[in-house]
Amino acid sequence: MPRQRLLLAAVMSGLLLAMLDQTIVGTALPRIVADLDGRDLYLWVVTAYLVPATITLPLYARLSDRFGRRDLLLTGMSLFLVGSALSGVATSMEWLVGARALQGAGAGALESLSFILIADLFAGRRSAALQGAMAGMMGFALLAGPLIGGLLTDHVGWRACFTVNLPIGAVAFFAIARLLPREVGRSEGREIPLDLRGIALLTAAASLLLVGLNERTHADPVTGDLPAWTQWNVGGLIAAGLILTVLLLRAERRAPAPIIPMRLLADRRVGAICAAGTFASFALFSGVLLLPRYFQLARDVSATHSGLLIYPLLLGVLLSVNVGAAVIVRRLEFRTPLLIGMGLVMLGALGFATFDADTPDGLSLLFMGLIGFGVGPSLSGLQIALQRTVAPQDIGAAMGTLLLLRQTGGAIALAAAETVYAAGHDPARATGTAVFVVALAGALLASAALLSIPRGGSRLAPLPEPAAAPA
Repeated sequence: MPRQRLLLAAVMSGLLLAMLDQTIVGTALPRIVADLDGRDLYLWVVTAYLVPATITLPLYARLSDRFGRRDLLLTGMSLFLVGSALSGVATSMEWLVGARALQGAGAGALESLSFILIADLFAGRRSAALQGAMAGMMGFALLAGPLIGGLLTDHVGWRACFTVNLPIGAVAFFAIARLLPREVGRSEGREIPLDLRGIALLTAAASLLLVGLNERTHADPVTGDLPAWTQWNVGGLIAAGLILTVLLLRAERRAPAPIIPMRLLADRRVGAICAAGTFASFALFSGVLLLPRYFQLARDVSATHSGLLIYPLLLGVLLSVNVGAAVIVRRLEFRTPLLIGMGLVMLGALGFATFDADTPDGLSLLFMGLIGFGVGPSLSGLQIALQRTVAPQDIGAAMGTLLLLRQTGGAIALAAAETVYAAGHDPARATGTAVFVVALAGALLASAALLSIPRGGSRLAPLPEPAAAPA
């Protein structure tokens, strides 16, 4: 039992480091740019991490079916830690961008394989509870990361935002190497040819889409204008990414061991779960992007204070992600709790439709709380539903696809939120309108996906007990 707890702590520590890294560094970027004199490469410090971290989610998940979870997870952790160390000693922006890309290439393993290992190593109610706790880390990282990054930057220095990963990650690495059996997760023989064409197309398509969407979210530092959708580095890249996505889907239908199995997405339940996962977190991403900026610009509060003001989002997510998981496990049905959550998101979004500079703080906190409490069940519930819907040998491929779509949905939400915000003039009204539009659209699309599940299709098989422990 102590070995089991130590292994679980190591896996969860790696996941938390990867999730926090995306948000901690954003707070330190102005100081980094000033020290390294790299304003021209400002955006690439973020993009260089985000793109490989997203692309490798399904790659690590799918390849771990062949090579085992342990070896792939240790490979990812090694890349992440080496990238963290190199980032912490960077002497130029070019160096930092390269190190961040290495970090991102490892982070995909930490984020995808952690969730899959819970399904491999634990069963029954404990697995569902752990899936909920780990999904809750996403909300925690989005909201706590900027605060932690600010504290480290102000009191230790920006390099600590990277080097803080090293001692924690090293302990987690050696615990996993010692305690996780090498054969866990192996379900595919090496005689089956690797889907090299699918890997290449997925890498190219996702890279172009993510870079194009990410470019759209960053305003010109001089004029403050967002790049137009028609510019080659936005619309051109997105169009090219969509064309390659079509080619990817065609190639995956013929591959013997596809990275993204089309037969899974053809299943109405699995397809609906993945579609809902793409849109269900729109409200969380848009709120985390826009609300701290509003409080800093319109209310003239510090970055740390603005992070504290959006804590109702965090608290709502942390509470409901576990409540939602518990309700789904008890009811053995996932659609109703998730639809109720999306209803709460819609209520919070409608509240932001009336948001302006005169809105009392109490009301804005209520609107944020509704959104947080509504998003939480989808973070845990969709993973539990997917885990209980697909065959055990398909969990890696299915979970990797869900996480890829969730990350891509986040990029779409951020680009859409910036677009709506830029169309406004008053910061308060622009913030409220953008959160309203993006959150409501995401909740409606996620609800439509869930409602497309055939009658009785959201029922889950009874969860086996007791929990299985690793050897």
